[in-house]
Amino acid sequence: MSRRLLSVDDDPSVLSVIRRVGSDLGFEVDTVDHGSFFMAAYARSKPDIVTLDLFMPEVDGIELIRWLGEVGCTARVILVSGASDQYSQMARRIGQDGSKLAVACLSKPFSVAGLRAVLSA
Repeated sequence: MSRRLLSVDDDPSVLSVIRRVGSDLGFEVDTVDHGSFFMAAYARSKPDIVTLDLFMPEVDGIELIRWLGEVGCTARVILVSGASDQYSQMARRIGQDGSKLAVACLSKPFSVAGLRAVLSA
């Protein structure tokens, strides 16, 4: 059975890179471009890894982290953000402390090598 990767980001170029790199690493990749589509995609794909953009319109990454904790997510979560490291670390702590999620951070702009490393960890 292949590993599954679900990515949500409102930037299509970021989703394209994540899709390509994830596929190259052997993941079955599903992407959504709006936080409101994420929950249905999560239920459908049952991912092993989730990448979340922190800043999106209407439903942001913090809300999705909290939701993942509420539903008992066991996937590894990677926060992808151009925000300051302090904000990303705060979001990471919300996921780890409140929900016991396995959360990592990847800063935008990221390199393909950096994305490969965090997906392969």
